[in-house]
This record gives sequence, C-alpha cells and structure tokens, in this order.
Amino acid sequence: MKTFWIQVILLIIAVLGSMWYLFNESQLVGLSNSSSTPKQVKINNTVINIEVANSKDERAKGLSGRDSLSVDSGMLFLFEKYGKYRFWMKDVKFPLDLIFIKDETIVDILENVPTVSENEASIPIYEPVGEVDKVLEVNAGFARPKNIKPGDVIELIY
Repeated sequence: MKTFWIQVILLIIAVLGSMWYLFNESQLVGLSNSSSTPKQVKINNTVINIEVANSKDERAKGLSGRDSLSVDSGMLFLFEKYGKYRFWMKDVKFPLDLIFIKDETIVDILENVPTVSENEASIPIYEPVGEVDKVLEVNAGFARPKNIKPGDVIELIY
C-alpha cells in the first residue's frame, strides 16, 4: 500500500512538473513560436506587413541580398533584452528608414539610410540613441509622410 501512494505522489509531481515546464517553455520561447509571431505592426493608422527576424542568424542576414521591399512592408527585428543594437547596410540594395522601438514606443528614427557602394572602404554603423528591444526596417522615405515619429506607440498584430 505504501508503494502505491509513493507511485501516486510521483505521478502527480510528474504531471505538475510537466505542466509547469510547458507553461514556462512557451513563455521563454514565445517569439519563436509561430502562433505568437506578429504578422503586422500598426503605427498610428498605418499598418505594415512584416517579416520577423528573431533568431541570431535571421537578424544577421536581415534584408541583405534582396532587390526590394514591397510598399507598406518591413522587417521587424526582435531582441530578448534591451540594448543599443547596431545595424549596417552590408549587401542591402535599397535605402531604408530604421525605426528603433523600446517596449511598444518608438525612441528613434534614422531616415533614408543609404546603401553602401562596393568600393566603400568601411561600412557605416547605425545605432539608436538609447536601448531598444525592437527595430523595424522599412523603405526609405516611409516614416516622414506617414507622420511616424519618436514617442509614437506601436501595436503588434498577430
């Protein structure tokens, strides 16, 4: 009888432990879970279709090698912690606006970041004025006509 109760207690512990693990696992890797990856960003009344770069490899590649980015679309870089993440235009074939975001608030915008010529000796590095956890890359000239500015709040649409 004593063995039976030990087995029941161990089974309950195993079930509760599994439930706890699964809950915390989904919280830790939430950004890589496709059901919790945003599909769009809304800023003011502007909806932007996005691709998400949330792994180290995806962030390193970014928009490199692409010929263009369709209108009203962009790439959202998601980071696990706050930082002054640096960006460059290596192998990017078209100019961009870089929108730096902390939590859900735009903190900085670099407009019309130019491409890099092949014979350029060094590639310029771009970074925000403060720490961020998201960066949105859109076509150059996108932010200003849509009145997107620091202080605006973004909404992630799933």
